[in-house]
Amino acid sequence: MTVFLDTGYFVAFLIPRDQWNRLAEDAARPGVRAVTSSLILNETVSLLQARGLLSTALDWLRGMRLDPNTEIIHVDQPLQDEAWELFHRWGGTGANPVDCASFAIMRRLRIKKAFTFDNHFRAAGFDILG
Repeated sequence: MTVFLDTGYFVAFLIPRDQWNRLAEDAARPGVRAVTSSLILNETVSLLQARGLLSTALDWLRGMRLDPNTEIIHVDQPLQDEAWELFHRWGGTGANPVDCASFAIMRRLRIKKAFTFDNHFRAAGFDILG
């Protein structure tokens, strides 16, 4: 099974006092092919830094960049164009541009499931595991 990893999942996993921490820890399973994006990594690091967790952010980022079990997709121009088109469609529901880039990646790679706590993914037609 291939699963897209969203920012909310990473933040919940990394912050023990996060309301979703237990669910995020339970969701981490061996044998799952994980995919995320450079935008998700940027967003996660920014949120951790804003919460005063810069060292956690740096350690996590270093680990993610070396993790052979997680594929990091870098958004190219065609993918970004698709994300912006999706934002025109889903922006009114509260989905942000990073969410829409995630939707574009999931569509391109035919990923149906996401580890996320963001209901915008469900509204866009994906299954949420979290």
